Amino acid sequence: MALDATWQMMTSPIPCHDVRVTTPELALPADLPGNRRERKKQETRAALEQAALRLFAEKGYEQTTVEEIAAAADVAVRTFFRYFSSKQHILFGDVAHQRINLLRTALAASPEDEPPLIAVQRVLEALDLDEAGEKQLLPRLRLMERQPSLVTRYLHLNHDLRKLLEEFVAARCGAAPTDSYPLLVAAAAVSSWDVALRVWAAGDGRPCLAELRREAFRALTAGLPPAPTPPPE
Repeated sequence: MALDATWQMMTSPIPCHDVRVTTPELALPADLPGNRRERKKQETRAALEQAALRLFAEKGYEQTTVEEIAAAADVAVRTFFRYFSSKQHILFGDVAHQRINLLRTALAASPEDEPPLIAVQRVLEALDLDEAGEKQLLPRLRLMERQPSLVTRYLHLNHDLRKLLEEFVAARCGAAPTDSYPLLVAAAAVSSWDVALRVWAAGDGRPCLAELRREAFRALTAGLPPAPTPPPE
């Protein structure tokens, strides 16, 4: 019965671009000096990122220099390095950092009595990209297709995500991160994202990315056994 209920929860239809995990924002007066400084930082970071993506698309990743990115964003080169350590960082670094942090926070907030597979599924749903995020993602994927050197960074990000999931599932099951169940759940989660991205990019962003990921995750987890029971304390 418990396994049937778990599968029903996982297969319930959820529309694309549903509610997403967001970081809470404090409603403080916008004219405070600290708020103005923070807003200026966010605007500068966004300008650098937009300039980089545009130049990468127009000229190519290897042909674009940091100096050109800074000039296009109307900032000094030293300002670029206050926000990003390299061209590769501006393409993937902050995206990965935010995603891993959101994943860690959402998993920690999941109910302790929730089956680990359901907890992972719900968190993946919450982290699915909205339309604005998808628009930013597609040119990055196109660049990765043209620049094989970027694949190494992408694989490193997947490794970090998989390790985080392995540790979470293992802790919920009272198992070791190297036991088969945590490894299988984490591998299914990361692989479902990878498969969905490749199919979505091949379709020029036309399929629903979130639905592609759900379908892949359901297929990859369909044969998993029930989660191990934690040993009594």
